[in-house]
Amino acid sequence: MKHVHILLFLFAFSLGFSQEEKTSFTLQEAIDYALENNRTAQNAALDIEAAKQQKWETTATGLPQISANVDYQNFLKQQVQVIPAEFFGGNPGEFAEVTFGTKQSVTAFATLNQKLFDGSYLVGLQSAKVFRKFLKTPN
Repeated sequence: MKHVHILLFLFAFSLGFSQEEKTSFTLQEAIDYALENNRTAQNAALDIEAAKQQKWETTATGLPQISANVDYQNFLKQQVQVIPAEFFGGNPGEFAEVTFGTKQSVTAFATLNQKLFDGSYLVGLQSAKVFRKFLKTPN
């Protein structure tokens, strides 16, 4: 019997706090509220935004693409080679130390790519446009 009283108390207590405030809407406010908070409408708006981004992604593949690279090397200790000194007018049997290469080097290059014609690119642009129109039309 004691458990029944506890359950009744908890039930009555939860009813008092579970009620929300009553709100009243005009017909237009109710329609606006429903459209704004409808998950299907929200998902459709996100799909339209994704289609816009996909169209720009497809368009961007046909725009000029530039890439650049700079490479810098600093050799702290260069390699030394020993060769016969007689190559430079020295005495036979003696060796001279020769360093090959440079202490520092810089290499830079840039590449520009542009699509002149690609049928799949044009088809992709057209399909992205159709996809956007498809998402905007109500079913």
